[in-house]
Amino acid sequence: MSKKTIAAIIDSGNDYLIQVKGNQPTLFRTIKASVESQEALSMSSREERSRGRHERRTVAVFVPPASLVEQWNGLCRVIHVERHVVRGGKNTRTDHYYISSVCSNQAEVFGRGIRGHWSIENRLHWVKDVLQHEDDSGIKKGNGVETLSILKNIAINLSRELGFDSIKGAAIHFASNVKELLKYFRT
Repeated sequence: MSKKTIAAIIDSGNDYLIQVKGNQPTLFRTIKASVESQEALSMSSREERSRGRHERRTVAVFVPPASLVEQWNGLCRVIHVERHVVRGGKNTRTDHYYISSVCSNQAEVFGRGIRGHWSIENRLHWVKDVLQHEDDSGIKKGNGVETLSILKNIAINLSRELGFDSIKGAAIHFASNVKELLKYFRT
């Protein structure tokens, strides 16, 4: 996310919690080094088991380096999330870093915010990317991209509103019951 966008978020009276990824290598390295060189203000761990997977997430909150506070509007905390996942006997560890304008020292608060984001990501964007192949669309010009995205959102929301447990299941159902589908679009 750009510094200009972050400034607009702060200027509008809101806060941010943004993941720092490898596409911002200087920021990423600075935050990683900062986390490795200081003690956390607070830490929180949580374990979950589902679908043959055991996951442990540890969230730690840190004071950001002064150099970053000067560069990033409203920056108050750096968050490190360490994930350990065991699935099918395979053990993996990933580290994720975030910056935030929220001045809380409570790791649980940040952990909930980060998990809340993934709930949104999984509920909408994953469906659009994986099930509806949105990223593979050949439509690139004019209003086609926006129009197709709106239609896909309508399909997702209609499927959920009608009580389907699975978006894929709804698509299969309506593919063979087009007349039933069309009745939902009549006024």
